[in-house]
Amino acid sequence: MPHIPEDIIDQIKQRADIVEIAQSFFPVHKRGGDFWACCPFHHEKTPSFKLNEERQAFYCFGCKAHGSVVDFVKSMVNTDFPGAMRWLADRYGIVIPETDNSGLSQSDAERLRKLREKRMLLLRDAAAWFHSLLQRPEAQVARNYLDGRGLDAEAISRFQLGYSLNSWDALIQWATPLGYDMQDLLATGLITQREDSTSFYDRFRNRLMFPICNELGKVVGFSARILETDAKAAKYVNSPETEFFEKGKLLYGLHLARTQFKERGYVLVCEGQLDVIACHRAGLTNAVAAQGTAFTEMHARLLRKSADKIVLSFDADTAGYKAARRTISILHGVGFDVKVVTLPEGEDPDSVFRKGGAAGLQQVMSITEPAIPYLYRVSCQEVDAASPKGKSVIVNQVLEAIKPIQDQVARIAHCQWLAQEMHLPENIILKTLEAMPSADERHRQTPQLRPVPPPIFLSPASPDEAAWTMILDLALHFQEFASQLAFDPSLPALFPKTPLGQALTHLVVFTEQDEWKGACDELSKLPVFQDAAVGKAIVASEYPFTPRGQTIPPQAATAYEDCVRRVKSTGLSRLILEKQEAMQQETDPEKARAMQSELTTLIRQRVSLQSRH
Repeated sequence: MPHIPEDIIDQIKQRADIVEIAQSFFPVHKRGGDFWACCPFHHEKTPSFKLNEERQAFYCFGCKAHGSVVDFVKSMVNTDFPGAMRWLADRYGIVIPETDNSGLSQSDAERLRKLREKRMLLLRDAAAWFHSLLQRPEAQVARNYLDGRGLDAEAISRFQLGYSLNSWDALIQWATPLGYDMQDLLATGLITQREDSTSFYDRFRNRLMFPICNELGKVVGFSARILETDAKAAKYVNSPETEFFEKGKLLYGLHLARTQFKERGYVLVCEGQLDVIACHRAGLTNAVAAQGTAFTEMHARLLRKSADKIVLSFDADTAGYKAARRTISILHGVGFDVKVVTLPEGEDPDSVFRKGGAAGLQQVMSITEPAIPYLYRVSCQEVDAASPKGKSVIVNQVLEAIKPIQDQVARIAHCQWLAQEMHLPENIILKTLEAMPSADERHRQTPQLRPVPPPIFLSPASPDEAAWTMILDLALHFQEFASQLAFDPSLPALFPKTPLGQALTHLVVFTEQDEWKGACDELSKLPVFQDAAVGKAIVASEYPFTPRGQTIPPQAATAYEDCVRRVKSTGLSRLILEKQEAMQQETDPEKARAMQSELTTLIRQRVSLQSRH
């Protein structure tokens, strides 16, 4: 993540008004010279949450929560310090420059920042446009679908549901007059380029549109449901992985639910978007869902910032049980207390709400079962619990969820309970648990044990691709290189717009969140794993996993430095060419002189970089 300059941080803190910010989340009352509210961090009826305007701080006399305006924003919007700074900067119109000390000039970094900002506005405008199209005569099929699912105007408006026209270029025709070009539309995943052609077409056509927001409520992509009952196309089409839309980091409804986690005391995780909407309509406003991907450890750690209890509501079928097993293990690994809702067979939260209304869904969701007894019960239904093989399957499936539990006493207590239920000696269960590999040990297993992607590994198509592939390989296996990659502000801006670049972006995120050890396993579960270069770096590497502090072979350090120098040099060359082309078209002498100065700086940077070789 790019560094935020200290003067910008000071400027943000000077502009921030904790009373005004708090009022955007809950009622605040002035009493005497102070401002008071009911604490958002615990249940109370009498206000004991004091806001200090002079110090820009808060203190709760009930639960003792306290901190600065930045701490308040971090808690309320479920983010870290840089995220809080960016949230505040966005609120007060303060520009955070994307500074770059080694690759890009200040002006070029600013150009890239403005380009990203423009494309975020495009996503926001597209969501509003899709929403407006619901009123068009052509959208009758979408309105009929929404009526059939019982969605009212309030839910449609709250979740900003929309409709994409049954046209190959309606979005292109809408966006072009507004100043958005084909590269903007491609970068945001709104259009697709035809193979072996320079022509483009809309990605979403004749579908119900679900805008997907990040944790700060910004639209970053879309999920689109088919409306033709007899069509052979995919039921859902999602935005592709872009710099804005990363499914492994997104939870549908999080921006609406995050303030409710502490209020309700737990997180409710569903499987689909309509399930989340149904829960919110029923008053279960703490509901979220993974966005077009399996629930990940990154999702779990994101939620763990705001709660320590979680309830899963997955479909009551084999697929739902498998998803629950995997998700429970992940949640136990980050310290969650997990319970499960068992839905009626053939039902989901959306169908329960349509049949029984808010009261019916609340009733079903209130009946929960602790995760371990749930897994044991369902596993016994799946296999013959009386046979030796069946006993082995049940024990191993349940122990997979017990193994990640961090509390040793709780872990042993669960094993003792399982031994009693299975009529097996305790020591057998405990020995089986000890023999099971931990998450870290599974991470260190040989590459042959990882799933192998379908593509045949091919040689990189270009020297730059070879360099980026080597950088990914080295950063995946040497924590020191991953840290250098994550905290070098010039490199992320140069990542290629390919699956290889997406994999590098994911790795940076894992490293920033102190999850480097799990990066290989997580990347192998994402679509980027199907790319030959990414797959080769993950499963065919010759390097061992080397945490920070351990010795790095000299040849690996040399390889990393050479590859970084190559991609930076190429990036500077591209910027120099762009600057030269822009100068040729510039008619204003003063602007041309400024551009010449910038060009000279870029050339010097490239010469300096090449001279280090």
